Amino acid sequence: PAELGWDLLNLISSLGAFMIAAGVALFLVDVARNFRISFGNSSGNIWNAGTLEWLPNDVYGARSIPRVSSRYPLWSQPGLSKKVQEGCYYLPGAPTGGRETIITTPVEAEPEYLQQVPGPSWLPVLAAIGTAGFFLLLTVKLVIPAVAFGVLAVGSIVLWLWKTDPGPGHPPVDIGGGIHLPVYMTGTASHAWWAMVILLIVIGMIFACLVFSYLFLWSVAPNEWPPAAVRLPQPDAFIWPALLYIAAVAAIAAANRTLGHRIRHLPLGPAIFILLAAAALAGASLLELKSHWTAGLRPQDHSYGAVIYTISSMQIACTAAATLMLLYCLARLGTGMMDNVRRSSFDMTMLFGNYTAAQGLAGLAVAHLFPRLLGAA
Repeated sequence: PAELGWDLLNLISSLGAFMIAAGVALFLVDVARNFRISFGNSSGNIWNAGTLEWLPNDVYGARSIPRVSSRYPLWSQPGLSKKVQEGCYYLPGAPTGGRETIITTPVEAEPEYLQQVPGPSWLPVLAAIGTAGFFLLLTVKLVIPAVAFGVLAVGSIVLWLWKTDPGPGHPPVDIGGGIHLPVYMTGTASHAWWAMVILLIVIGMIFACLVFSYLFLWSVAPNEWPPAAVRLPQPDAFIWPALLYIAAVAAIAAANRTLGHRIRHLPLGPAIFILLAAAALAGASLLELKSHWTAGLRPQDHSYGAVIYTISSMQIACTAAATLMLLYCLARLGTGMMDNVRRSSFDMTMLFGNYTAAQGLAGLAVAHLFPRLLGAA
């Protein structure tokens, strides 16, 4: 390091490593000094810590959910642990007869509604095993076993989700302190709605990065983009996919308007529109991919082909997810577990399906219209 002029930086790095080692050693000594073997439900706050994870816990969690006013409530609110154990705060029982949790406002943490959650199950464990196996097996190119683990993961998640939308039939419940909360929420007041919006923002940022990659490669060699050897799809190749994406949005809107309507006691109207939306999304993505393949474009030939197929692959992945969500809604509709009131699953699917169609239209503009605009310019 001295010959390279890095002697001071190397010294600082070494001192930092010794400090980390000293911190780990201190932690291990502290663990050894305070180690206790206990056969009770809770060993208590043996560290005299100030945060909520050191509340007395039973089998599944704290006896009641407290209201806190500081970062270290066990220090600033004397007797908090005892009051929690005595059930003096929110949700001391199970008013719905199952597992539930309180959904609060994001800033002030004011209780808004009670979310019912599924009970004990092996499905989350199987989903975790399937997800881990899928990605780990792909790293060693064992595609068929990876697909099997992927099916296990998706199937377990779908079966687990089946129990997460019990519906609004239960009346409002008393969670303690005289506060009564509803046990079902849809629309923008639902935490699921905002979770989906955040997910779509993340997906949109990934798609924007792909479009940026396309534009960056064009800016590097604007006179050779796309390469002269590339034969673009026919000028009308984007028309049918675009019409299908628009049709998918219209079908989702029609399903939303007719949700809850029944013909001869069957939800035929929304079911037909949901099927049409799924078919339109899948057809549009496949036609888009086919147009490039038929034109002779291959991803391994050059950077243009690679980025075009990457954008198409992402669109197909989103389409597959949207199609699965639509079929899931169709199954819930057919079993009487979804209508115009019990519609949380459909609301999330509507958001994702509309986004998928909008992203598909943007991808068509990038892959089909932008190169021709360059040629016209």
